Amino acid sequence: MPTTDDIALAERLTRRRARVVTVFALFFLFSMITSLDTDVPVSRPETFKLAAWLVWAAALLFLLMTGGGLFRTRAVRQLLNDESTNENRRSALVTGFWASVLSAFALYGISLFEPITAREAIRLMLSAAVAASLLKFGSLERRSLRD
Repeated sequence: MPTTDDIALAERLTRRRARVVTVFALFFLFSMITSLDTDVPVSRPETFKLAAWLVWAAALLFLLMTGGGLFRTRAVRQLLNDESTNENRRSALVTGFWASVLSAFALYGISLFEPITAREAIRLMLSAAVAASLLKFGSLERRSLRD
């Protein structure tokens, strides 16, 4: 049974999560855009940049799927991942799916005029899916907090 402190903590964490997810999505897109010119790493900084992007993408997806709060009590995690949050997460994942499908169509069209490596295509599709999912989740969470 959640205590009053658990409820207050979950409320604060939910508000923070709604803001942080949106900011992380924007930073993620910015980092991907700044490294578009690096397909095959030829130096350690470029290798690090691509590896960091991949780890960041996985971490952001993990955040989206778990909702955060892994080091909190079970009662707080249950409050963080209530029915509305689960519905927002489902809607965000659908948005990410459609972002990846639309980016695949766009990349196919672009590849008719400009050669695109598989690595570039994967990075662009994954970035579109992750960023769209996070932005949708953040906006839905902020909207549900206003209501």
